Parts: sequence; C-alpha cells; structure tokens
Amino acid sequence: MAKFYRFDEAFLSRIREDVDLAELVSREIKLKRAGRNFVALCPFHKENSPSFRVKPETNTYKCYGCPASGDVISWMMQRHHLKFPEAVVRLAEENRIELPPPESDSPDDQERRRRLAKLYNVLKDAARIYHSGLERNVAARAYLVGERGLSDATIAEFGLGAVTSGIIRLLARSGDDLLIAAGLAVQGERGLYDRFRDRIIFPIENESGSIVGFAGRTMLPSNGKTPKYLNTAETEIFHKGKELYGLSKAKMAIRKARLAVVVEGYLDVLRAHQEGDKRVVAPMGTAITEHQVKRLLVQTDHLVFAFDGDRAGRRAALAAAAVLLGELKDGQTAQFLFLPEGEDPDTFIRDQGIAAWEEALKGARTLSAFLSDYVTHRLDRTIPERQVVAANKAKAVLAKVSKALIYRHALRLLFEDLIGVPLS
Repeated sequence: MAKFYRFDEAFLSRIREDVDLAELVSREIKLKRAGRNFVALCPFHKENSPSFRVKPETNTYKCYGCPASGDVISWMMQRHHLKFPEAVVRLAEENRIELPPPESDSPDDQERRRRLAKLYNVLKDAARIYHSGLERNVAARAYLVGERGLSDATIAEFGLGAVTSGIIRLLARSGDDLLIAAGLAVQGERGLYDRFRDRIIFPIENESGSIVGFAGRTMLPSNGKTPKYLNTAETEIFHKGKELYGLSKAKMAIRKARLAVVVEGYLDVLRAHQEGDKRVVAPMGTAITEHQVKRLLVQTDHLVFAFDGDRAGRRAALAAAAVLLGELKDGQTAQFLFLPEGEDPDTFIRDQGIAAWEEALKGARTLSAFLSDYVTHRLDRTIPERQVVAANKAKAVLAKVSKALIYRHALRLLFEDLIGVPLS
C-alpha cells in the first residue's frame, strides 16, 4: 500500500527556516553578493542582466523580471518540477531533518482528500463570486472605500467581497450537501438558504493561503437581532479557534521582524497592512486561543497584543495573558499595547499615522508588568487582608505557567517583592 506524509505547519516552518536557500540555489546557479542579498541571472527566463535576488534575511527569492518567487520549497517545485510533498521530502532527506511517520494511503484517506478538495474548490468559487459582487454593490464600496478608506489594492489583495440575496443558486451544480458542508448554506424548514446575505465578505485563508471560510459584516441597520459579524460555521476545514486572519500574508514579515502583532478586528488588520505593517493578524472575532498562540510561536518568539484601553480591553488582555502563561517557553515574550479609550488600531493608524503606531508598539507593557498591575490592584501592604488577596491572585497566575520554569521563578520573586509576603 502506498505511503504518504502529512506535514503540519511546525514541520514546514522548520524546513523553510533550517534549509539555507542561498546554499541550495548556489548548487545550480552562480550567486554574487550584493549588499545583504545575492543576485544572479534568473534560471526561469532568459535575461542579460541579473534580476534574480536571494534574500538571506527572509530565506526567500524573487525575480524582478518574471513571476518566479518563493522559499526553499517553492524553489524545489519550480526548479525541479516537483509536487509539494515531493519537494518537502527531498529537502528533509538532503538536510537530515527527520520526517514525520508516513501514513497509509487507504481508500478512506483517498476519499477524504477528494472530499476536502471539493470543499476548497467550492469556497474558492464562492470567494470569486463575492469579490465580483463588490463592484456592483454601491453601499459596500461606499463603506470600505469611502468610510473606512481602504484602497482598491488592499481590497483586491484580501479578496474582499459583498453579497445581498445570496450566491448558492450560482453554485447549485455543486450540490446541497457540499454547500452545507462548506458552511455556505443552511438547511432550514423552508429549504436551503444562504448563510451570508446583505453582508460585506472577508475571506478567511489558512496559513497556506487556501480559503477555508468567510466572515461577513452586516450591511443592514442595527436591530439588535442581526449579529454585526458572522463567521462560517465550524466545518471540516474551518475552525475559528485555530485560524488567524491575515496570517498567510503576514508570516513572512513576522519571521523577518521576529515579531507578530495581534489585534482584535479584521479592519484593524487591513488598515495596518495597507499602511505598511505586514506583521499584523487577528483571531476570528473571539478571544485568542492556545491553538492560535501556538501557531504564532512557530513563526516568532515575540508577540505584541493591541487592545482598546477601556475595561473590555483589559478583560481581553487578562484572558490573553492566561493563554500565554500556558504556552510561552523561556526566551519567548509577550507585550500588551493599550490604546487610548475609544481608539482601535484602525482609527489610531488612520488618525496618527504608521510612525505613531510603530512608536506605540515599542512602548507596549511587558507581560510581567501587566500581571504585576493585576496582582497588586488595590493592594495596601499595611493591611494583611489585602496582602492575602494579592497573594492568592499571584499564586493563581504562577499556577498557569507550565513551560517557562525560569520565568515562573522570576515572576514569583517579583510578586513576593511587590506583595511583601512569601508565596512558597
């Protein structure tokens, strides 16, 4: 029976980071140092002057004379005409990176892959229809372009769309079961109906860039019954607690900067990317989860969370801190940026500019400082009862630290000094 490999994002990230692209490329073409980069005549098209660049900082290549670009996996695929799994396996074997255990390609596995391929294809078709609908939707364009100030380039890059009555009639050939399985349709008492109607559409991509679902912002007047934002229901390929909006477009910038910025909204991500900060991602309209934190920590060891400065923002930060304490390892760090009350990253960047945003990020509070504020809130060291309350909060915080043992020890010493009583 044939064998195949299932590669998770952590393994693929290791391949992309551990294999030296410049060394790999230099086996076949002559590279010449040019500042921080290497240049060469492009191997993918004929040219007289070098337009092919290898960038060691990001471990990527790009040709400015043809569409060729990518990382070590892309190089193997384009240069040696390999399929994605074949390219990954060859890179792993040549660089002595242990492959995951192979899986049997059983009839059930084959059927599952065919089913998933159909889901990805119908979502891709839906995204194309939603995007084309935006051109005809005056209200949606007025909101995105006029009110929110998004450029046509940003709208195109993120594939934003719009829908009024629905699109499932245009996808009828796919079949009701597939439309329901993809999260595009819902079976009601009166038959099949669209999940997304009268909404601006934000396609959700997985880390590899494939569309797995959608988020929709209502264009109807608020009536207290219609949710402002609506996500695709949980499906076989979409789990809102695992995906991060914008990660497929942000991961290279995150790796280069060694920093990921987490915001709360889709429009916050769009604004930051449009103005030049490509490191920004967002959860699916909910609190950050351990799966999402793990996904980011594959890309970088430094996270900054940006929250509103109001009470809700502080509660969201506390929830994020609880998740971080269980996932961070020694050497990994997190910070919190609290914006002025009434501001979010979208309005802050629009009003004050990207330079002010960068400066604000530099001044973000460390996780330890934020936790110290939480533990010592209303502490009076002259009142033992208040010390007990603070000590119990400190113990609860320390109990959540499971992987960063040195950090937990340092945090305990900090809390003891602030509270004035031992915690052991």
